[in-house]
Amino acid sequence: MPHQSRAPKPRSRASVLGSVSACILNPHDVLEPLSDAVLVELRARIFEDGICAQDFETLLAREDAAFQKVFGGNVLLKLEFDVAFIGEHSHLVFVPAGKAHPETITAYPQHGKLRVHGPAPWGESMHSPHRRKGEYQRLALIATGFTEADWRRISVVACAIDEAGLNYNFLFQNSNSVVATLSNVAKTGFVDLPGGGINMGSGNLLFDELMGGRQAPKLLVRGGTSHSGPLNSPAPRHLPESAGTDG
Repeated sequence: MPHQSRAPKPRSRASVLGSVSACILNPHDVLEPLSDAVLVELRARIFEDGICAQDFETLLAREDAAFQKVFGGNVLLKLEFDVAFIGEHSHLVFVPAGKAHPETITAYPQHGKLRVHGPAPWGESMHSPHRRKGEYQRLALIATGFTEADWRRISVVACAIDEAGLNYNFLFQNSNSVVATLSNVAKTGFVDLPGGGINMGSGNLLFDELMGGRQAPKLLVRGGTSHSGPLNSPAPRHLPESAGTDG
C-alpha cells in the first residue's frame, strides 16, 4: 500500500524568508511539558515556515517523545538546504513511533568518493538544523505510515551505496542521487521542495552503478558537504510540497 502523505501549502523562497519570525519554544524550560496550544502552533510553523534552529535544539534537549508529539510517529521527512549558490543538498529523516529520537541518512563527498552517513540520530547529523544556523533550509513531511521496517529496508540500500565506494560527482552522483535512489526504494518518489536551487543528480538512480555499471567521472572533493545542483524532479501530486527553515 502506498504511504499516505499530507501536503503543506507551497511557499516561495522569498515568502518563507520574509515570514520566519521568532522561535516558539523557550530553551530555558526544556523540562516543561509541551502544551496542546504550543504543539498546534509549532506544527503550523513547521509546515508553513519551518522550524528554527533554536526550536530544533530545544526539542533535542527534551524527552524522547518530543519529536513524535510535533511530527507524529512513523513519518518520513525530507530536509533540503542550498549549497554552492545554485545547488541543493538533500537528506531523509525518519521519525519512529514511541520514545525514540529520529534518525537521518545523508550523503557527502570524501576524497572523491560518495559516502553515505547513517542511519544515525538526527541530532548527530552534520546537517541537522542546529548545526547549520546561518543557512536557509526547507523541511517537509513526505510520507506517513512509514514504519521501522520501511526505514531499515532503505537503510540497507544506503549502506550498500556507501560500501560500494562510488565516485562522487556534483553533477551526477551526490546527496540528491542517494535520496532519489532511497525514495525510489521507499516508493515515495523524489520530492523537490519549493524554493532553493536545482537538484543536480536527482535523475540518476544509482542501481546500475551498484551493479558495476559505468561511473560518473571522478571529481576529487575534500570537505564535509556535497554540492548538489540541474534535473528538477517534479513532486507527484499526492506528495507534499514544503516548509522552509531559517536554521
